[in-house]
Amino acid sequence: MENLWHPVKGVQIRDLGEKRFLFQFFHAMNMDRVLKGSPWTFNNHLLVLHKLQ
Repeated sequence: MENLWHPVKGVQIRDLGEKRFLFQFFHAMNMDRVLKGSPWTFNNHLLVLHKLQ
């Protein structure tokens, strides 16, 4: 996903198990662009994105 999104300051992706991943963006602009650019898919699976507070 990082290669697709090209975040300016990078993104850290952690596998949380049970088909869940945590995407940590290091610049708010990148996170906003990804959230507004959805829907996203990976290997023909829909990514459901939610911004954590």
